[in-house]
Amino acid sequence: MYCQRSYHKIIVFISYIFDIQMKFMYYLACIGSKNLDKKLDILSANLKYIYNDIQCKFDIIVNCYDNYEEVYNYIQQFDFINDKWFYNKPGVLTELFLTNPHNARLSKYDYILFILDDVKIQSMNINSMIALKQIYNIEILSPKVINSTHPFMYALPDNLLTFNNAVEIYSILLTYNDFMRFISLHTIENKWMWGADFLFGHYNIRAGVCFNYNVVHMLPSDSDKSNARELMAKYLKKINYNGDIADIVTVTGAVNVA
Repeated sequence: MYCQRSYHKIIVFISYIFDIQMKFMYYLACIGSKNLDKKLDILSANLKYIYNDIQCKFDIIVNCYDNYEEVYNYIQQFDFINDKWFYNKPGVLTELFLTNPHNARLSKYDYILFILDDVKIQSMNINSMIALKQIYNIEILSPKVINSTHPFMYALPDNLLTFNNAVEIYSILLTYNDFMRFISLHTIENKWMWGADFLFGHYNIRAGVCFNYNVVHMLPSDSDKSNARELMAKYLKKINYNGDIADIVTVTGAVNVA
């Protein structure tokens, strides 16, 4: 059962831990040339938002599929970021983040924000989201996502925390162990990630969406949908999933966390 007093006590404690020792990583899943100026504007806004929210310096990992020098030089301006790690490789999503050698560095981080390059933070409280992860033992926690594909990511009332079998991946808060479990679901071949985001319940992974906070998907998807469907079908066959993901019950429950 949700306990308001415990929730706020945990937030205060987490704020204290951030002040003295907590290590936070901003993990940019993929960035490159199409609409790069807009993506860099989004990145700048997000980095400043996170810094103002957690009130301490943090680190960044950038998966960059082209325009490496421009992206690298742009990020140097942010003096509130300590370590800046870059991985440059042509490809799409899993082709980069599954092969990034800097993933080996993540074990020293307490929390990781895994986020796409066209997702802008509109409202987010990292301490509050950490508290919800701890209280409800949630491994994959997303804020509400405006302009997401499926209504279960945006069309429910504020103040709800939903428990989900499926969570679209735009921006998710993870521990290191959560991150490792998350990437273990993916394959390099299924580069657009389709299908895996509907299998959290199948793998008994606790996932949820917090409607107190939201991000905005700012740009139209440039994924090759035909190719993504084909790769998803191969992925589901490879993992011996015989059901129809369209039949999955996406939301299994909810609590009020006002």
